[in-house]
Amino acid sequence: MYASASRTVGLSPDPWAPVGTVGLPRLVVSVGAVVLGALLVSAVLVTVGYSLLAARRRRRREPVRADLRSELLERLYGREDPDWEPWVASLSAVHRDELESVLDVYLRRLEGRDAERLAELGGALGIPERSRRTIREGGYWERLDALTWLALLRDPPDRDLLEARCTDTPRERAAAVRVLYASDAADLATTGVDLLLGDDPDAFSVFGIDTLYRVGETDPGPLFDRAAAEFDEWDPALQQQVLSVTGHLHTVVGDADLSWLLEAVSSPEERVRVAAWRALAAYGWNVPLRSGIDPTAVTEDPSPVVRASAYRLLGAWGDPEALSALRTVAAAEPDGRTRVAAAEAVLSHRGRGNGRSLEPPATLDDAWAWAVEHARFDDRVREIPRRGGVATGSSRRGREGSP
Repeated sequence: MYASASRTVGLSPDPWAPVGTVGLPRLVVSVGAVVLGALLVSAVLVTVGYSLLAARRRRRREPVRADLRSELLERLYGREDPDWEPWVASLSAVHRDELESVLDVYLRRLEGRDAERLAELGGALGIPERSRRTIREGGYWERLDALTWLALLRDPPDRDLLEARCTDTPRERAAAVRVLYASDAADLATTGVDLLLGDDPDAFSVFGIDTLYRVGETDPGPLFDRAAAEFDEWDPALQQQVLSVTGHLHTVVGDADLSWLLEAVSSPEERVRVAAWRALAAYGWNVPLRSGIDPTAVTEDPSPVVRASAYRLLGAWGDPEALSALRTVAAAEPDGRTRVAAAEAVLSHRGRGNGRSLEPPATLDDAWAWAVEHARFDDRVREIPRRGGVATGSSRRGREGSP
């Protein structure tokens, strides 16, 4: 009887199918799983091994650090002259590295004469010279580390070196100026503003904003002069940051030129206009500045966020003229949330608690209920004890009945 060749030799029903197409994917999956498992095991072993090695090094170094710490404190407080240089010369390279780590900790904690004497130890270790060399020749992270050391040691490098090597990024600019600030440099305001805001600067981090504020607090003149000349050329993010800093410098502003601040309320950028109104809120005492502001003009601004900032400014000024202007502009406000902001600005001058007048102005009757409810909630929050959480009825009665 006839039998097909495919049944006899066990070939695939499809004569054109390549041999091994069924088994190949399984083999690939198996090999891949083995390789992946081996990689995972290797990663775990390397991680555990590194952790054990690091822990072993820490255990070995801790007695060394303890001895160095004890000797440092004894020389700092137990002797008239710490005599740092002979001590440092007697240490091995490993011990000097550990001593630098100990010095870093104490420089961040101590102030005054103690910090000055520790700075002399930094000089004995050669840190200032090494840091200056690193700024000239090192990379980005090395320069930041060097600037940190110089700030801790209150030992600023030459201004030319800072300008040549530390202005590539906002972070380097701020770190360089922080060295000048830590050392109470006489030219901090001028040089600090040049380093921070010169040559087409970018927006800063929080650290950079804080540094700019500290520079402006010593003397706001160079900052305001720079803003008056270059404000329009800056990126909106940087404009916003400078305006934020300006709002906190109102007590030291003197007779500086603030015309650029008035112009900022007409910026094409919404966030810049918001920041400008917020900054101006702190200058209600400045009569010449106030004379250049027309509060009613804010009604033409298309942004309700900007208008709300202007209403809060009028509320922050709080004098009868400002409150009268606030009621006038709020009467024409079409946005409901912004009307609530105007109502809250008016309500903030009606007293607190039971002394607050709850009679709504005729122009804000629809937003007044929201503002009053927000104020009541704020009053309740302020009454919560700062310690012990929210007092329950029984615990409150117990305290009231105790002597």
